[in-house]
Amino acid sequence: MTDVQQHPGAPDPEPQLEQRVRKRRRRTMACTQCRSRKLRCDREYPVCGRCQKSKSPSSCTYEDGFLWQQPNTVASPAFSDRGSTAMAQLPRLDRTSAAHPTPDSGISSLPSRPFPSLTCRKPGEEKRDRFLETVLGAPKAAVNQEPYVNTEVLQRPRPSSENRRAAPSRPLEDNDSPPSPSQQLDLMPRIMMRGKETKTRFNGSGIFANLIAQFPDIKSFAEEIRVASPQLSALRPDLSRVARGLWKRKPLNTPIPMPDTTSLTNMLPSRWVVDELVVLYLTYIESTHRILHVPSFLKELDEFWAQRENPDLISPHFVVQLLLVLACAWNLADFDSLQAKNESTLVCYTAIEWVLHAEKWIENAHIKRPEITTLRLSIHLVIAQNIHGMNRSKAWLTTGTLAKQAMLAGYHRDPSRYTKISIFNKEMRRRVWTTIVELDLQISLERGMPPSIQETDYDTLPPSNINDNEINEDTIELPPGRPLDEMTDSSFQSVLTQSLPLRLKACELMHSPRISCRYDEILRMDWELNRYLSNIPSWSLSGVEDVQTQHKITLIKAILETKIAQSLLSIHTPFAIEAQREPLFAASARSRLEVATMILVTQRRLYETSRQLSLCNIGDWTMQAYCSICQLLHAGNEEKTTSSCGASLARLLPGMPESLISLVETILICLEARLLLVVKGAKEYFFMSTIVALVKANLWPAQANMYKQEVVERVIFFAQTLFTRHANCAHLGDWGMGSFKTNQVPSLNANPGMGPSFVPDFNMFQPTAEFNMLPSGELDPFLDAFDWTDLTGITFE
Repeated sequence: MTDVQQHPGAPDPEPQLEQRVRKRRRRTMACTQCRSRKLRCDREYPVCGRCQKSKSPSSCTYEDGFLWQQPNTVASPAFSDRGSTAMAQLPRLDRTSAAHPTPDSGISSLPSRPFPSLTCRKPGEEKRDRFLETVLGAPKAAVNQEPYVNTEVLQRPRPSSENRRAAPSRPLEDNDSPPSPSQQLDLMPRIMMRGKETKTRFNGSGIFANLIAQFPDIKSFAEEIRVASPQLSALRPDLSRVARGLWKRKPLNTPIPMPDTTSLTNMLPSRWVVDELVVLYLTYIESTHRILHVPSFLKELDEFWAQRENPDLISPHFVVQLLLVLACAWNLADFDSLQAKNESTLVCYTAIEWVLHAEKWIENAHIKRPEITTLRLSIHLVIAQNIHGMNRSKAWLTTGTLAKQAMLAGYHRDPSRYTKISIFNKEMRRRVWTTIVELDLQISLERGMPPSIQETDYDTLPPSNINDNEINEDTIELPPGRPLDEMTDSSFQSVLTQSLPLRLKACELMHSPRISCRYDEILRMDWELNRYLSNIPSWSLSGVEDVQTQHKITLIKAILETKIAQSLLSIHTPFAIEAQREPLFAASARSRLEVATMILVTQRRLYETSRQLSLCNIGDWTMQAYCSICQLLHAGNEEKTTSSCGASLARLLPGMPESLISLVETILICLEARLLLVVKGAKEYFFMSTIVALVKANLWPAQANMYKQEVVERVIFFAQTLFTRHANCAHLGDWGMGSFKTNQVPSLNANPGMGPSFVPDFNMFQPTAEFNMLPSGELDPFLDAFDWTDLTGITFE
């Protein structure tokens, strides 16, 4: 096209009449209160700053779709860089359904992060540590992350592509074939992700990611608690310190000098304390992990005490290993008992310092070719960090690297074909490899990620079911394995490895981006896992006189059950949630109810038996079962129609809701005892307290105010207890006890009593006995005893 140039002297042409385009008036971005009063609103959610300062902050509300209009307070949704324009890709969903997807929608929404929000603030602006944000965090824009994929759970034949993309909650038409277990499933599990742009943190489609999205009203419930509890505002700085952890200043942020053999040896407590912790470790930790050859370890320990005055003769590997062994058992011992037996003063974070120094030594050892001692150190480090709630966000990376290091050393191939490896070391290699695979699987389940190892990646045989004293470095022929119904030192591994391939397969399937299988495959997995569960030997306690052996047998049986039950929870949770609209999944709803109840009942039984047993059996499976029961009661109360799912069972059976609520509240007491000992854990306790109160308020609305007050009392009591335990500790800093110095806080009723703790008797350890301990006359008996971490699916380091 050629432009016609106008002559400089020519008159201007007549202006063309342009069509007037009416500009669309921009929507005022404010809450309803500020917009009606024509005031500037900072758009903080759920209560803006102006309404927060008013006399009625609860009146602050926003219109539907507001979450997509506040870039400074809500992080951008994952997989979308178009902000609110992503709504255009959801033509069949209105703004309300997209903002708050229903539990059965099949939409992979981002559930709200239950901890302090990542709200953008001006430099120097004071951060608002509200109770709601401390417990639940700021909301996320819950849009469909992948609107272009099919969100149906069951792939049924459709006459057109439009029907294939229809909402999954559409009722069956006359020409639709009824669903069957043989039809293909296509389920996109829910995930959790924090952050924005390129800096994000992902938590996979685990149990928590599926469950937390089923409590859409918990934010408003927690906000009601905050508004009605002015004492929380006075304690806000102290609650914030508790939520972040009391160890943030010291020792976690204290520089650590490069440790050497001498400095590591000087960190060890007296021999009396070491022996007490070693016995606890061998009884409660080693029996369910199998890392060491106990007679060899105790022999090295005796040699260490004989050579302690000569550092040049001491192996630094053994000292680091000993520090980690003691750290693993630290929370199982009574602190006052340890202090009375130690020559120098112990501090509350002594075990944490052991872990930090051991970790730094391992990182700087520069070991080029890992061997079994190095692998054992890494295993002990992961277990110790998990017990004290340290580096949980890095645990999945650590176990994956550990598995690859073991593979580089050939531990994934059975050593029977290698003649240059002794019989003793072949068996030790099998033990260590099995422990690494189990550890990686457990952390993958907690993190919601696929495991690093599958059955096809290794051919190492399971460890033999023998006692440690039946094999040594001079053994020429491996003794025959004992029957599984006969308790040995290796019974835990021998029984658990039978279900390991299936549990690895289930973990990989449920943590994939899309669950693509047939439902009859899920039912088949359920049948096989239940078969392994029923085949756990019933080791009898009759005739067992010493308490230590009784506790060991009880703990092994309990952890075997809970590990298999956790895999059952994993495969059934997504389908149990969908059972409210899809009767095909009623079997998953019933199985989840049975499994979650079994886990919690076992935990309650151990809690009533012994403090150590209760602490050793608490894990992520406990939190998952706790949330499963709460979600079941919550959904059952909302769903009024009768269906053959677990929610209906819990609602229709007389006394079932009351019984389940009593059970979860007992478990909350167990969790409280555990979380008071770890580096971080207050956020989880606050969150779990709020969930159970929400469920009770929905079940019995007339007493809702009382249940809200219970949350306030629990939160304050937890924080006060934690501060009181460390009232004389330097790591609290200049703030000291803060507002709790006045001791003017509500107190809860006394917790129900527990059974007596196991008091180890050193007479059981004769020189020729299994543990080959020192004669009893040289040691004092124990007195008492006593662990856990952040909720994997809810919080990260």
